[in-house]
Amino acid sequence: MEEYDLTPDELIAKDFRVIQSSRRGYYPNGKKEWIAAVKNVYEKDGKIFAGYLQDSYKHLYEQGIWIFGDWDKALHAAGFDPEKTREHGVWDKEKIIEKIRVMHKKQLPLYAKYVMDNHGKLFQAALRQLGSWPNALVAIGLTKPRTKKLFKGRLSLLNALSDALDRHSVKKVPQPLKLQAAHYFGSLEKAIAALKKQGKRLPGWNRRKIMTALCRMHRSNESLAYARTRREVPALVSAAEAHFGSWGKALYASGIDPNLYFVHHKRRRRRRSDSIGGVPRDTQ
Repeated sequence: MEEYDLTPDELIAKDFRVIQSSRRGYYPNGKKEWIAAVKNVYEKDGKIFAGYLQDSYKHLYEQGIWIFGDWDKALHAAGFDPEKTREHGVWDKEKIIEKIRVMHKKQLPLYAKYVMDNHGKLFQAALRQLGSWPNALVAIGLTKPRTKKLFKGRLSLLNALSDALDRHSVKKVPQPLKLQAAHYFGSLEKAIAALKKQGKRLPGWNRRKIMTALCRMHRSNESLAYARTRREVPALVSAAEAHFGSWGKALYASGIDPNLYFVHHKRRRRRRSDSIGGVPRDTQ
């Protein structure tokens, strides 16, 4: 008692725990050590409900009850709400699908990075139960299995949406584009609002930006000949061909006569020779 400055009860308890430390995975935690250990498990595994700890960290579960009196008090001491840990403890396929449907009804984005940053437990559960996040979206019928993404990301989709709105009304936006807008922004309306907010600052190419660039170059009397522009502004030419089909069609859509910039070679008429192979031609 004098050496360790402990009461008889504390000395017996400490001694008992040290004796038990020979068990695999066991460490004689005090209150502070136990709280730190449980928080570490939560940070690493994302769950600390009783059943999980009983299976994977039995010594921590038993220590929590022994040190604090019962499991709820142990969780409170570590700063966790017992009700919330029980509510989000078990993630089966049905629960994952239901959570995603609720997010869809609330018009929340459903692309992987958003869910991973804002609904980490749901995302991790989908990976465990369904193999991947796209598989989870397929499971509830929001997307169809595909091998190639329609758009590389939010900005790519906004450029495609800008093109679609230049050619169609909001009601006639193609269905695949509507679905992808809902996927990245929660709804088509939210995607349109994001497009308006970006305005001219939107990175990447779309039809409007291409036509604006062409008109500016035309007004500045810059040559829009294909070979020269391909050499000096290759990104613009590639974007024009991708969005309009050809450089000439991009010029025409911008109100510029393509004939002004296409070189027309006059065919030289072959002169009739007075001889063929050195033999005088018969003029009669």
